[in-house]
Amino acid sequence: MRNLGERIRALRTEQGMTLPALAEQSGLSKGLLSKLENNEESNPSLGTLHKIVKALNATLSDILETEKAQLKRFVPEKQPAWQKGLVTYLQGQGKELDQDILNAMYVLRNRKAAKNYDLEHWKFVYLSIESSFKK
Repeated sequence: MRNLGERIRALRTEQGMTLPALAEQSGLSKGLLSKLENNEESNPSLGTLHKIVKALNATLSDILETEKAQLKRFVPEKQPAWQKGLVTYLQGQGKELDQDILNAMYVLRNRKAAKNYDLEHWKFVYLSIESSFKK
C-alpha cells in the first residue's frame, strides 16, 4: 500500500511534472515537497494538501485514497462554526447534503485542529470528496 508521499509523487510523475514545477505551482518549497514524498511519517496540514491537489489538478481523495484514517471521528453536539457556512453555501447551490462527506470532514478537521480554515477551503474539501464519489 502506498503512503501519502508515494501517492503525491505518483500523481506528480503521472502528469510529467517535476518537483520544482510542483513547488512553483503550489507555492510550497521544494524541500517540503521532497520531505513529504520521501518520509513515510509525513503528516501535512490540510492547507498544504489543498495547495498540492490544486497544483496537481486533483482531489483530496485522489491523494488520500490509500490512506487509513488515523483519528477517530468526533462529531460535536452542536454544529461547528466552520460547517455552518459550508452548509449554507451548499444549500444555496441547491445541493443535497451528504452526511457521510460531512462526517469524513470531521476527521480532516481534527488532523490540525488548531488551524482555522476559511470557507473556501471547506468548500474545496467537500466538493473534492463529492466529485471523487461520482467517478
